[in-house]
Amino acid sequence: MTGGERTVLVDASVLITLADTGSAALLAGLDGSVVVPDPVRREVTSDPAAKALSDAIDDGWVTCPQSVSTAAVEEAASHLGRSDGDPRGDAVLLAHALVAADPVVVTDDKPRRQTCKALSIPVAGSIGVLVRAVERGDIEPDDATETLYAMDEVGARFSASLVRKAERLIDDAAD
Repeated sequence: MTGGERTVLVDASVLITLADTGSAALLAGLDGSVVVPDPVRREVTSDPAAKALSDAIDDGWVTCPQSVSTAAVEEAASHLGRSDGDPRGDAVLLAHALVAADPVVVTDDKPRRQTCKALSIPVAGSIGVLVRAVERGDIEPDDATETLYAMDEVGARFSASLVRKAERLIDDAAD
């Protein structure tokens, strides 16, 4: 991880998918401060993801802020189509993105990705984490492709066309 200004906000779905394939540590190499807001952390209850997150926090490359302004959470919930008083992880994650100077949200959740795009918040997913790791040389292209297939097998629910596109992106990143 670099000490850059970017705030990399990771949601539970990406963390779980990467941990299930033994790849959660790839998040450590992302440019910026890796953040898992506390309500998102509380959603990660099963191993291997819970252990991977705990280890990342202990190792200091993930932070779990506990609060963001109520106004930001309410705005985020509104953008997500909710008005309930229960600030779930997705609303708190988006609230952090709304107040951060240079955020990127890392999620595989399609509605959350669409909301981020509508708000002009940069968004990436678990595939983007893999591609970036290949670009950095943190993982070999063949290993990244195997991880891609494993991610699909553990429930990431990638379409066949997305898997083909991801294979091309991994190959291009290796060049």
